Amino acid sequence: MLKLKFFFLLLIAFMYSSANDSYNSIFSESNTAYENKEFNIAKDGYLQILDDGYFSKELFLNLGNSYYKMDSLAHAILYYEKGLKVAPGNENSIHNLKICNKLIKDKSSIKESIHITDWIYVFLGKSTNYWANASIWLMVLCFIFLSLFLFAKESLLKKATFYTSVVALFLSLTTIYFAWLSNDKLQDTNYCILFTAHIWIKAEPSENAEANFKLHEGSKMKIIDENENWLEISYDDKIGWIEKKDVKRI
Repeated sequence: MLKLKFFFLLLIAFMYSSANDSYNSIFSESNTAYENKEFNIAKDGYLQILDDGYFSKELFLNLGNSYYKMDSLAHAILYYEKGLKVAPGNENSIHNLKICNKLIKDKSSIKESIHITDWIYVFLGKSTNYWANASIWLMVLCFIFLSLFLFAKESLLKKATFYTSVVALFLSLTTIYFAWLSNDKLQDTNYCILFTAHIWIKAEPSENAEANFKLHEGSKMKIIDENENWLEISYDDKIGWIEKKDVKRI
């Protein structure tokens, strides 16, 4: 029974490892395309990695750079902001985001507070799949040393293999927590970016409602509430409603 469990864990670990190799390959090819000024090809490669469930501060930065080179400021801002979600304080993302914000019409003064979990994430900075992969390999390592413990004859070897398996199990459970933290961080979407050239923000969630104020593409807004196809947002102390189809969540 123990051998069967070990086999399945090893198989799962191999599958995750293969997926990670594919991620690295696509990322490298996309970087090469970017260096060759094939920005659309680079962008498609980076998006494919995101669709597969992988992300990192480097991926978001490179994706933002690709969109910037393609003169798509709203997309560039979106991915620089996403990069700062997983790595608050990243100098490259902050610098590039400032450049983009100088080029858009509306200048927001939104300041986000940074919590202790954000700084933990600076240290982690990896995707859910990355930590899931690490957890599987650590669990495999745990079973290997547990098997050695069961068959070991010498007392010293039994102690060494037992404690090593315990450490591997602890690290595996820790990486599971990191995977949860990674997913929770990315799903936290309290802000959005406007993707319409210009739009009037409404006083109520209705197309016929009175217009409160006007915003332009690339503007960053804080989400306060939702009502079916509408979002209640705030922008520099002004509050109103906007349709979901006009924005993308960070």
